[in-house]
Amino acid sequence: MSDNPFADPFAAPPPKATPAAPASSSGGGTEDFNPFANRAGGSSSSNMAQPSTHQSTNSGKSGMDDELFRKQQDLERRAQELRMREEELDRRQRSNAANNLNTGAANNAPRPHNWPPLPTIIPIEPCFYQDIEVEIPVQFQKTVTLAYYVFLTYVLALVVNVVASLFYMIWGGGSIGQLFLACIQLALFSPCSFLFWFRPVYKAFRNDSSFNFMVFFFVLFFHCIFTFVQTLGLSNYACGWINALDTFKVSVPIALLMLISAITFTVALTGMVTALVKVHRLYRGAGFSIDKARQEFTNGVMSDAGVQRATAAATQAAAGAAFNQATQGRF
Repeated sequence: MSDNPFADPFAAPPPKATPAAPASSSGGGTEDFNPFANRAGGSSSSNMAQPSTHQSTNSGKSGMDDELFRKQQDLERRAQELRMREEELDRRQRSNAANNLNTGAANNAPRPHNWPPLPTIIPIEPCFYQDIEVEIPVQFQKTVTLAYYVFLTYVLALVVNVVASLFYMIWGGGSIGQLFLACIQLALFSPCSFLFWFRPVYKAFRNDSSFNFMVFFFVLFFHCIFTFVQTLGLSNYACGWINALDTFKVSVPIALLMLISAITFTVALTGMVTALVKVHRLYRGAGFSIDKARQEFTNGVMSDAGVQRATAAATQAAAGAAFNQATQGRF
């Protein structure tokens, strides 16, 4: 039956439409092919991937920019440190140059004498300029200071010897000759110790002089022997160990005072031997010798104007005497 109730019953039925066959996948007909389908899909996929690519590129660029910024800051910081160091170095160089100029001017200027340090009430001026920290090299300052303290210790021993001899003469039955001898030793050996063994070692380290080293060794060696005799206290020569122990039988306080004198002489003798050994080690380590000392002495003596005048006068006198003798014998 027809689905249309109003259709003509006597009309011929319409032909049935046959269903269209599905297109074969292997046929690849050109009528149903859409060339824009793949492009659209590709464009859509590329459009989908493009934001992620841009995002990764932007993140990479930002990371590189941050690293470059940090490197630039680091370089600027280092450049600033270099500038600061350069300025500090320039400042130190200028300061050293100014100090050298001041030191040179001070060295060239005459230095006032400052030793011995006499009080102002005494109308006598100092005789020497002495400053260990200024004139002596740093590596030898301790040795020269030790020698100076040894000299002061020996002077102290001489002073104590005078006081002990005085008390020993008054209350211990000592002779007046011992007191006079103690006073003579104080007045004579104090300046001689300074002039003949401390001052030479001071000038030896100051001027690097082998001759002054030889003078120091020669004088201080015999002075050590002399001080050893004072330390023993033989007879009435000085207040030493022997006569101090004998005085205990007479008076204990006087004996103790004499014992202090013996102790100070012992300390001074120990310091002298120590200074002698220490300076000798430095002398041998520095390469000095007797020949060098002899050469320095010869050069120093022959360069002196007075010695040159005396030598010239002696030569002229000898030549004149020889000439007169020769002429008298001929005529």
